[in-house]
Amino acid sequence: MGKLKYKWDNDIWLLHVELKNTNGSELALYYSRIVNGKDKAENHVSVKPGQSHRFIISKKTHDEAGLDIKFDNDLLVEIFKLQDRAYLPTDADRCYFNGEVK
Repeated sequence: MGKLKYKWDNDIWLLHVELKNTNGSELALYYSRIVNGKDKAENHVSVKPGQSHRFIISKKTHDEAGLDIKFDNDLLVEIFKLQDRAYLPTDADRCYFNGEVK
């Protein structure tokens, strides 16, 4: 079983997780939130043979320090850090129709 501990920092509060199962049996990824030094409520995502799955894990509370992630060895796992500010609208996100801002 593969293992990863992720510690939240002040810049990153979102993780984009990509899973791909090239194995002949169903595989899974498990994650627990670390709050006050203890793992809380394990979650899991199962991926059927030949399938892939993507999802986002976000920090839920101020007290949450990080994540404890475990996954089956044959599951291909990629995790990307996302910055919260990437989701805030900017002037470039305005839509223009016939020269007017809508």
